[in-house]
Order: sequence, then structure tokens, then C-alpha cells
Amino acid sequence: MTSKKQLRRSFILLILALGLALTLSACQRASQQIDTGASSGIAMTLAVNPDPATVGQAQVTVTINDASGQPVSGAAVAIKGDMSHAGMMPVLADATEDGAGVYRTDLEWTMAGDW
Repeated sequence: MTSKKQLRRSFILLILALGLALTLSACQRASQQIDTGASSGIAMTLAVNPDPATVGQAQVTVTINDASGQPVSGAAVAIKGDMSHAGMMPVLADATEDGAGVYRTDLEWTMAGDW
């Protein structure tokens, strides 16, 4: 094989590898962040059922504990599901307390994609 053919083959393989890397990185699940404030001492966990989420009904559960690990009762928990691209209306819901720092709500995922 001539060096020109080797160079061409290497270039094509590089382009394919970059395309694969970009495709795989785009398919990763978006991280779920919960902002509790810089010094609040509050720990929250978020669970979505079914996981991974599918189009249609889902239940969101938020568990809240204070700095000592005790459940936090009486919190106002609002959920906002927002897609990663512009143009979609967010999905909004207020969670109700289910006891011991556990708050639940049902959401309707209106389409597939990154929420």
C-alpha cells in the first residue's frame, strides 16, 4: 500500500472514530442535579420510576434528610421537568409528603429525549 493510500485510510478511520465518540457522548443520560444551597446541610435523593423513564406516566420520589440524617417533614417540593433543547413546555408538579421525608408526585413525560 502506498503512503498516500495509508494516509487516506488513516484519515477515514480518524473521522469514523470521532463520529463514534460524538454519537456515544450524545447518548449519555443527563445528570440529575438537586440544588440544596451552598450551606444548607440538606441531603436529597431523586428517583424516577420507571427508570429509565419512558414516554407516559412516571412517579418521581424525592427523599430529604437534614445534616444529621433525620427526615425533613413539611417541605414544599416542586418538580420541574425541562427538556435539554428549546421549544418544549416544561412538565410541572408539586409533590406531596408520604411520610419520613419522602415526597412523591406523578408526571407525564410528553416525549422521549433528554429531560
